[in-house]
Amino acid sequence: MTETRRISFEGSGPFVQMLVTALEGEGVTVAVRREGRHPEEHRGPRDMGDAVRATLLVTGSNEAIKTGVSTFRERFASRAVVTIDGEATPLDHGRPPA
Repeated sequence: MTETRRISFEGSGPFVQMLVTALEGEGVTVAVRREGRHPEEHRGPRDMGDAVRATLLVTGSNEAIKTGVSTFRERFASRAVVTIDGEATPLDHGRPPA
């Protein structure tokens, strides 16, 4: 069954495209709206760009959406926090404690 979900992204700017690529690789259609800098205005590792917030509106099967997000988290958990709206937030996405 095809559905449309909203995904929140907070992290290093260039990694938004990596998330899009992971989702599209699963056959999910993605529209991205960048919302500007992350409120903490911290910078990621050298040359990774400013931290940003973005909302992705994704359309596809629920399983494909979850698989795309999971693939991204496995590879880039320390670079961004990705949350599928309506689901419990993983505790830390692999990020070190604040």
